[in-house]
Amino acid sequence: MHTIEFSNGNEVARVVIISASREQVNLMMDEQRVVTTVTTYLDFGEAFASAFHSLQGTATLHDIDGNTIINVLFSHRGVSLQFHHPLPEKTLQTDQSYMTETMRQIGIWNRL
Repeated sequence: MHTIEFSNGNEVARVVIISASREQVNLMMDEQRVVTTVTTYLDFGEAFASAFHSLQGTATLHDIDGNTIINVLFSHRGVSLQFHHPLPEKTLQTDQSYMTETMRQIGIWNRL
């Protein structure tokens, strides 16, 4: 298992990769299980890295059916983390400094 933490200093949302194959990644957050494809996860990671480095942009993670489950929006004013059904619906506001550890945990750090 591998944990990715999204934080604003007060709240932490943990997304756990519970298993993965060559085709799929199985995630869990607050007892809700979500399946995505490896390609979709890598696209999310690369979009996250690009937005992180440029301080602007959006990284969106979709489940295997194409539903949006996580949006991370970077701007010069801060970062908005949005979690969607079937994950517990919530939005966290933070700044980029809290995303450095998340960037490392996603595992795309050296790809860009």
